[in-house]
Amino acid sequence: MTSRLTGTKTPNGKGYQDPDEECPVCRNTRYLTPNMRLLVSECYHKMCQSCIDRLFANGATECPIPGCKKTLRKISFVEPTFEDLSVEKEVRIRKRLASQFNKRREDFNSPKEYNDYLEMVEQLVWNLNNDIDPEKTKARIESFALENKEIIAKNAKKQFEEEEWASRIQDNERMKKKKNFEEYTNKLAEEKKAKEAHKAEVIELLANSTESAKSILKKKGTREKSNICNQDSIDNDNNGGIGELWIGLDIKVSQEDETQEFDPIASEYMDIDHYTLKDKYYDTYLPSLSQIMRAGGYNPKFTYERSLQGAFSGIFSFTKSEDSP
Repeated sequence: MTSRLTGTKTPNGKGYQDPDEECPVCRNTRYLTPNMRLLVSECYHKMCQSCIDRLFANGATECPIPGCKKTLRKISFVEPTFEDLSVEKEVRIRKRLASQFNKRREDFNSPKEYNDYLEMVEQLVWNLNNDIDPEKTKARIESFALENKEIIAKNAKKQFEEEEWASRIQDNERMKKKKNFEEYTNKLAEEKKAKEAHKAEVIELLANSTESAKSILKKKGTREKSNICNQDSIDNDNNGGIGELWIGLDIKVSQEDETQEFDPIASEYMDIDHYTLKDKYYDTYLPSLSQIMRAGGYNPKFTYERSLQGAFSGIFSFTKSEDSP
């Protein structure tokens, strides 16, 4: 059974809702019926699908919620967008008024007139959302729509054109991204083909040529490097950059002695020998050495040596200018 703390998943896949939410008609909860579907009416009352089918099967009837006398039909119930009905109601009111109160800043002579207009719209939304003077508010909305019929139609057309323009821009961006992706995949295919051809050529030369392998690898490596430099580099972090072709062979020939110690940062190491490591230290911080620690290979000497090296590593740091005479 689903936990009452985590909630239950809604049938429409919109996430998780309160499992204690219930239908006000039959008092059935989502916890007892996880697949219960709650719909909202025009009067912003929720009811489950079963109650709606039962109450409105024979046509229109009054809302069964006490105190509400609004006549409803089965078709008037819709899926709620928000769990909070007050938010659901306000969003619907704003959406309905937006089609009529669509004036813009350029339709007013001064910022004060525009601000007064916005304040009027907010007052209408507040009245409708809180059922304050509904008849008077409705008459005010109809009067405004009649007086500003031409401006409303002009702004509605302008908004439609702007949305069409934005849609075309998005389509162009989508096509551009698709074209870039196709070019990218084609470039990958070409580079893969070139890599395989180069690899086959190197292998054939190694098998049939009288030259030394070192000479062949050096020559082909130089040529491949020149070809890579002439190509346009493609920035792709996930693929490590497709501008470089890796032929799968070690084409780099070191000019240095192979026995030389590898230096990952190409710097000159300086041995830290400015201290003398003692066999034993009286350190109250480290725990006493037990048999279990000895069995694991632990030796306090390693800790002391690492601490001394860390302490002296930053003290005796010389630059080339200081070392040179």
